[in-house]
Amino acid sequence: MEKVINLGEGIRISSDLAVFLTGPAVLGLCDLHIGYEASLQAEAVAIPDFQLEIMMKRLEKLLDSFEPDIVVINGDLKHEFSRNRAQEWVEINTILDMLARDGADVRVVRGNHDNYLKTILAKRGVEMAGSFEVGDFVFVHGHNPLEPDNVNQDSIGERFKIYGHEHPVIRLKDEIGAIMTLPCFLHDPANKFLIMPAFSPLASGTNVTSPSRTFMIKELRDKELADAKIYAVGDDGILDFGTVGALRKMHETEEYR
Repeated sequence: MEKVINLGEGIRISSDLAVFLTGPAVLGLCDLHIGYEASLQAEAVAIPDFQLEIMMKRLEKLLDSFEPDIVVINGDLKHEFSRNRAQEWVEINTILDMLARDGADVRVVRGNHDNYLKTILAKRGVEMAGSFEVGDFVFVHGHNPLEPDNVNQDSIGERFKIYGHEHPVIRLKDEIGAIMTLPCFLHDPANKFLIMPAFSPLASGTNVTSPSRTFMIKELRDKELADAKIYAVGDDGILDFGTVGALRKMHETEEYR
């Protein structure tokens, strides 16, 4: 099973839940939701702090494999909406330390959870923007539509969009009725977009076979996504599940919740 799949047009996807663009070498990841455990603990949920170790190991593999010139964090680097928790300060700086040692130019795209992130980034001299353009691509988190003030107005319709925000997954039922959920990439060349899976091991997501009108990314709600391709990430690599339309038809005779 493949660990990296070339989608063409300079786009590669990795089973370590990231996208890699060639020329210049750009590594993109999204939805780390650092501090998620602290937010759950504040609500009396008994959960240990475990995300950072998993994400650091995954990120180290990605940096070694792709040797990017630029690393784009495409929104929701942190989790807490209302303030910066102590866990977020410590763990975001731990990740930025790793990226600094690797020498990559770090670009952060604002996500809907990143209300107070600018305070942390300012201490490191890292800027946050509404989007990041590179070549024919634009990274945008997806919670807000692309607008002239955060992307070149002349290129809004031309650029291939790389989204986060949605946390796409597929849900599959086995022969005994158990449901398995896998993070996935959703690639639609016709509509010129790729949705990335969440980098966070805790983040839940949108079932990509759901009607597009239920998607969190507003720009996609009125689009027909039947021809979009699903690339799910399992323990052994990336699985090609064909198109959204084909998987929807297969599910018509089953009950998936």
